Amino acid sequence: MIEEEDAFKHSGPLWLEGDSINKLIIESVKDYAIFMLDTDGRILTWNIGAERIKGYQAKEIIGKHFSVFYPPEALADQYPQYELRKAKQEGRFEDEGWRVRKDGSTFWANVVITAIYNTDTQHIGFSKVTRDLTEKLRNEELMKKNKELHKINIDLDNFIYTASHDLKAPIVNLEGLLSRLSKKLILIESSAEMEILEMMKTSILNLKKTIANLVEITKSQQNTGEAIEAISFSEIIDHAKEDIDLLIVESDAQFREELMVKEVLFNRAYLKSILHNLLTNAIKYRSPSRDLQITIRTYREASYIVLSVKDNGLGLSKTQQSNLFSLFRRFHTHVEGSGIGLYLVKRIIENRQGRIEIESEINKGSEFKIFFVSE
Repeated sequence: MIEEEDAFKHSGPLWLEGDSINKLIIESVKDYAIFMLDTDGRILTWNIGAERIKGYQAKEIIGKHFSVFYPPEALADQYPQYELRKAKQEGRFEDEGWRVRKDGSTFWANVVITAIYNTDTQHIGFSKVTRDLTEKLRNEELMKKNKELHKINIDLDNFIYTASHDLKAPIVNLEGLLSRLSKKLILIESSAEMEILEMMKTSILNLKKTIANLVEITKSQQNTGEAIEAISFSEIIDHAKEDIDLLIVESDAQFREELMVKEVLFNRAYLKSILHNLLTNAIKYRSPSRDLQITIRTYREASYIVLSVKDNGLGLSKTQQSNLFSLFRRFHTHVEGSGIGLYLVKRIIENRQGRIEIESEINKGSEFKIFFVSE
């Protein structure tokens, strides 16, 4: 295999003058389409690389004009003829653009056309070298989109932080004003006004919760410098259950634990938050027609440590599952909730190269699986 720079050099008079070794090398190159054109642009030779990149066999393409490789818009602008004129005028012409394969598909190509002259300085044709840069172009576009998305995420997080910070002061002022107003209304003893006052207090409380949730969303995105440690699943499950002890007692939830993996490397606060959300959801969305059973399992699967939380609650349809992790999305409105819990769980785990999956069926229950990257 010849080097990239050599591929561009091996297109000169030596081939036309019968250098059989040079010709053999060029015809065997697989990574570049290298072929010769006459002065009008008709194809004279065809190598293996040309067949691989463009899809034509030599017997199908030799004798045809090289404009067959150009999309309609390039043909309308007479671009193939322009390339030949520039190559003849300047000796060498290089460009990048879309080209067409035999099957009609397009690819992004780097093209170098070189004018060929014989020993009498008579123009006798062109050499043409084409490289398929489609994959490189896709990678560059993907990197560009990733950078744009990263900037958007930073801007969004900054907006959320600023908005939540700036809203705190007026909310505190509103609470103070409502407190003063409630003292005056107590003297009036008007039930209608007191009812409106309570509704206003509830609205402010909900606004404070929304702001707190937005702050949590921002925090979940940030993982720079976070403390990672070996955490006992048994210990963190016990702590999560202690935090919702009242819910467990009220629901009479029964737990079963099957911990095949004892610990995981993760951030303690985030792991506790994940468990808190999954256990709370299992209790909130339990079925009224049967006793609540929650099974917590840990095990290894491929390169992951899996935490599974399974219940026998209300369950979700396929349509509901497809939108489950969207922000502020709720499907059961008979219980209180903000609609950000599972969104946060998904964001926390995916920002740390893991993933979350759900298996659920209406009126049979749900199983959430958290996949942690195994160090």
